[in-house]
Amino acid sequence: MANPLKSEGVGVSPLDWTVSDVANYFAAVGFPEQAVAFKAQEVDGKSLLLMQRNDVLTGLSIRLGPALKIYERHVKALQKTHFEDDDC
Repeated sequence: MANPLKSEGVGVSPLDWTVSDVANYFAAVGFPEQAVAFKAQEVDGKSLLLMQRNDVLTGLSIRLGPALKIYERHVKALQKTHFEDDDC
């Protein structure tokens, strides 16, 4: 999956993302309402990479369906990509 933020000049690594970058990412991939929750909870790239499933499902006060999609399709994918890159 292409990084929606790459075209906006955001660093390739989610580790460098600001709170606004994280919110913009989720808005760009189709979760604008949930992006507000990430911003309200001040989740930056470092925090995003440390999130566990339960953090997304309960910590952000977002509906279960979108929360599952966000975690499974985006948070886990970003974590996998980031941590695989670190192993090189």
